[in-house]
Amino acid sequence: MKNYDELKLAKELIRFPTIKTEDKGIMRFLSKKLSSIGFKCKIIKAKSLSLKPSLNLYARYGKSRPNLLWLGHSDVVMNLDNWSVSPFKGVVKKGYLYGRGSADMKGGISCWISAVSNFIKSNKFKGSLSIIIAADEETTGFGTPAVMKYLRNRKEKIDFAIVGEPSSNQSIGDEIRIGRRGSMNAKVTIIGKSGHTAFLGTFNNPCTTLGKVITKLKSIKLDSKTKYMPASHLEITRVNVDNLSENVVPQSAEAYFNVRFNSKHKSSSLKKKLNKIISSIVKKNKCKFKIEYTVSGEAFYTKPNKEIYMIKKVIKKATNISTKLTCGGGTSDSRFLGKIPRLELGLRNTTIHMINERTSVSDMKKLSKIYYNILDNYFI
Repeated sequence: MKNYDELKLAKELIRFPTIKTEDKGIMRFLSKKLSSIGFKCKIIKAKSLSLKPSLNLYARYGKSRPNLLWLGHSDVVMNLDNWSVSPFKGVVKKGYLYGRGSADMKGGISCWISAVSNFIKSNKFKGSLSIIIAADEETTGFGTPAVMKYLRNRKEKIDFAIVGEPSSNQSIGDEIRIGRRGSMNAKVTIIGKSGHTAFLGTFNNPCTTLGKVITKLKSIKLDSKTKYMPASHLEITRVNVDNLSENVVPQSAEAYFNVRFNSKHKSSSLKKKLNKIISSIVKKNKCKFKIEYTVSGEAFYTKPNKEIYMIKKVIKKATNISTKLTCGGGTSDSRFLGKIPRLELGLRNTTIHMINERTSVSDMKKLSKIYYNILDNYFI
């Protein structure tokens, strides 16, 4: 049975230019690697924004419970200009592995597979290891839900999950995420009455009403912070008025906003609250409005349990760091895991999505060791 070196494997994975949902052969490559150490692999298709479906990997070792899942993604973001090295070569310079996906998150995938290959070779254990590699975490987010549907149809149960997103900040293991805030986008359109600016009283300016709506939305306090999440906040991201004439009041005006909300809210309750505020202002100004919402994910977190405390101890022993439990960052595919208890633990996030993305070689070795010790403590 093979042992996989995390650095060598990361270099190989970086060389697949998996931008957006492009596969480029990476799932077949990973299937071959995992099959060689005893995993049963299944490639699952999911819808995507292109004509071709995305290819997503589910792999399982063992048949019994407990079943520990590791979740990752193969896709990487664009931003490929002005690099000092080729983004898809996997170059090591002065102790750092450079390449698109080195930190987010092909480096993390490699660390987990390295730890798993060593663990399986060294131990007999009762239980199962499952791996999901999604193809579209950075874009559409259809892959992980498709794999989870496959598992539900097969009645496969997951007992605990580790998401390999780059959660660490200044050093490996200094932060692990036990949840994420919810995210909701909205487009509000105020409908007034157009008219020539010279004839006051013949028009009803939607821009004026929209300004009042924006002012009110920015002034309200949605809540106070929770133990693990900051206070919810709303940000106006775009204002648009389709009007080519400076002496004509437009018929409508629109604004876009995003709300990052903590676990005190569901998106449904926030919608009602915001609709009530907007409706009141619009009514007073004798306009009408319509609003469209898109929910990227609800707020969630795993209440610290024995697995989370165990992982904190493993990190402390390996790094002498007292790990901070957080729910920071944007959204991740962790939001698709339903009620499965989980956390996010991965490489440092200081260069993700940037030019010259890189990860420390020593960080990779450290994370592989932490992953191995988590497996050892969880199963043995």
